[in-house]
Amino acid sequence: NKSRKRRNRVSFLGVTTVEPPKPIPLTWKTEKLVWVNQWPLPKQKLEALHLLANEQLEKGHIEPSFSPWNSPVFVIQKKSSKWRMLTDLRAVNAVIQPMGPLQPGLPSPAMIPKDWPLIIIDLKDCFFTIPLAEQDCEKFAFTIPAINNKEPATRFQWKVLPQGMLNSPTICQTFVGRALQPVRDKFSDCYIIHYFDDILCAAETKDKLIDCYTFLQAEVANAGLAIASDKIQTSTPFHYLGMQIENRKIKPQKIEIRKDTLKTLNDFQKLLGDINWIRPTLGIPTYAMSNLFSILRGDSDLNSKRMLTPEATKEIKLVEEKIQSAQINRIDPLAPLQLLIFATAHSPTGIIIQNTDLVEWSFLPHSTVKTFTLYLDQIATLIGPTRLRIIKLCGNDPDKIVVPLTKEQVRQAFINSGAWQIGLANFVGIIDNHYPKTKIFQFLKLTTWILPKITRREPLENALTVFTDGSSNGKVAYTGPKERVIKTPYQSAQRAELVAVITVLQDFDQPINIISDSAYVVQATRDVETALIKYSMDDQLNQLFNLLQQTVRKRNFPFYITHIRAHTNLPGPLTKANEQADLLVSSAFIKAQELHALTHVNAAGLKNKFDVTWKQAKDIVQHCTQCQVLDLPTQEAGVNPEVCVLMHYGKWMSHMYLHLGRLSYVHVTVDTYSHFMCATCQTGESTSHVKKHLLSCFAVMGVPEKIKTDNGPGYCSKAFQKFLSQWKISHTTGIPYNSQGQAIVERTNRTLKTQLVKQKEGGDSKECTTPQMQLNLALYTLNFLNIYRNQTTTSAEHLTGKKNSPHEGKLI
Repeated sequence: NKSRKRRNRVSFLGVTTVEPPKPIPLTWKTEKLVWVNQWPLPKQKLEALHLLANEQLEKGHIEPSFSPWNSPVFVIQKKSSKWRMLTDLRAVNAVIQPMGPLQPGLPSPAMIPKDWPLIIIDLKDCFFTIPLAEQDCEKFAFTIPAINNKEPATRFQWKVLPQGMLNSPTICQTFVGRALQPVRDKFSDCYIIHYFDDILCAAETKDKLIDCYTFLQAEVANAGLAIASDKIQTSTPFHYLGMQIENRKIKPQKIEIRKDTLKTLNDFQKLLGDINWIRPTLGIPTYAMSNLFSILRGDSDLNSKRMLTPEATKEIKLVEEKIQSAQINRIDPLAPLQLLIFATAHSPTGIIIQNTDLVEWSFLPHSTVKTFTLYLDQIATLIGPTRLRIIKLCGNDPDKIVVPLTKEQVRQAFINSGAWQIGLANFVGIIDNHYPKTKIFQFLKLTTWILPKITRREPLENALTVFTDGSSNGKVAYTGPKERVIKTPYQSAQRAELVAVITVLQDFDQPINIISDSAYVVQATRDVETALIKYSMDDQLNQLFNLLQQTVRKRNFPFYITHIRAHTNLPGPLTKANEQADLLVSSAFIKAQELHALTHVNAAGLKNKFDVTWKQAKDIVQHCTQCQVLDLPTQEAGVNPEVCVLMHYGKWMSHMYLHLGRLSYVHVTVDTYSHFMCATCQTGESTSHVKKHLLSCFAVMGVPEKIKTDNGPGYCSKAFQKFLSQWKISHTTGIPYNSQGQAIVERTNRTLKTQLVKQKEGGDSKECTTPQMQLNLALYTLNFLNIYRNQTTTSAEHLTGKKNSPHEGKLI
């Protein structure tokens, strides 16, 4: 009864007739009429349209109409020079209720049992053999205009499924599916694939196949459908849904990718969509297409320009080679399927096999949702959808899943990984780690970063503990066995903290425990070793994450990292040590570090001027590359009982110190009590130059009571003696066999020259461009900042007896 009802057969007086299949009515969103005016058509196209309309009228596909609905109609010329008629149904489609797809994906030809004979047919003009419901016909009316409106326009409406109608594909699938259902019922042991108007039949024997095909022909004819006689395939190789099917093997049909048309985002999007569609057959791992996928990044405008890079060109060539050589296998319907997971670079690759025969490849998307995705989670994420794919293909879970993990690692994954628990939920098969011995998979590029090797989840015993901190001002620091502060260009505290952790991992080539007050950085560092890093439009962040991953993977010793809350005022050594790290990037420490970068002041001077510890001050100096090479000479406090000013001049070699040019004569004056010094650049060493220098000294140091010089001509002239007499200054020259004064001058010269080299080679004083400006900066550092052995004040404070603090931290 069911069969009779389904096929609409009626018996009368011994004669069996077949009622025509009932059309499938459409559901409309509104009763409002849709009328879109027909646009004018050129004479040539208008003539072609009349011919095509008369042809469709003779075939019964259209009929004359007086419908209040109208859609524009037009024609296009095919490569064969024949014309094709199309109807613009966009306005009508907008008011049709969608039926939804019935076949959301292509059937896999790999499920056709191997060695079974095949017959493949194609239904002729399938849409035009399926009737529209009578009440829907008027909605698909169109008008053929007349030139100059010299006669009434001709109007028709479709009686069959029009191409371009929203629900035509779904109605077609339903209509053909109904016609094939009696065949499926009678020949349930045959394997029948129907996709739109393409039908494939397979049977265990040729006789069974012929019986099935004969019955199928009758049922198709009863439904009003027609088989294209020129498209019946009965021998290998068969061509079906873009594949070449042989008795046991399936290969993609040979195609060549046109690269000259790849110019916009839309072009590349279509190309990669097509490649992704065929990848389960080609077996191209995700890592082998990373450069092609990268082209899709950037501007989301479909017409935005894109360029094929040399690396992406190589990947397209790989795709073309795979199209020529790749193949999968038809299955044995009695043998179970298995899933192999390979730990390939970038992300894992899945392979569905039967015994050792390849059935289909499975991949993860190139991009991920999370910033960091652990490799173990990627394996689980791949297993879940691939299990569903296998169930979709054959109706059963895989018999076995082979993963690159030991039994203990699998057990830990079930305990600790939520993604693993989801991916393998309700799986009752075997989880194994023994791969079949075959050369099919040897080309895969494998990775060893599956589970963490360097990162530990528990604190390390007998290991150093290092605290890190970063500030939004770009300063990063760590403290522990030693302290270090680095200036970075980052204006984000999290990114600065990330640099701090990277620096610790690079500086300590031994087991370490790292404590950070950034939960974000701690989680990132824990996951990065085996993670796939999601691409970000922020290049700076990409570089930091990649550097972190490279640094972790290059380490020879393990590390543990944990989070501590900052500024909690909790007791204990951890809080105290974290506060110490915070101080390293605090304003006082930063100011001290910046001043040293500008002036290369010594540690005592930093300690005196800023609220930093002796250790912090010494660390700043010790981490300065210039101050490590050029140690400041040790100066004792002034001891000369006869307070006076020592003077000296000499020509300095420009290539050794400064590019002095004409100002190559440096006159130096030093106070023997305080070691305060003054120096000027002059063009010579005559008395006029000495007088000019002394006036500059008076403006800074005041007028001394005594001056001691050597016996140079500039100091022994009558003009110089007259100058000193005017200023009431007593003058003496060097005492024979007494080198104390000369030693002080030479040491002062050496100190000044060393300071100039430091500031020129490694200072931040880019604005000090002239010789005198560079000399003044060195003098400021030596007189107002540095504190020497056995002194508690700077030379300037020692000279005046007053504290220097009116403009602390600033150079006036």
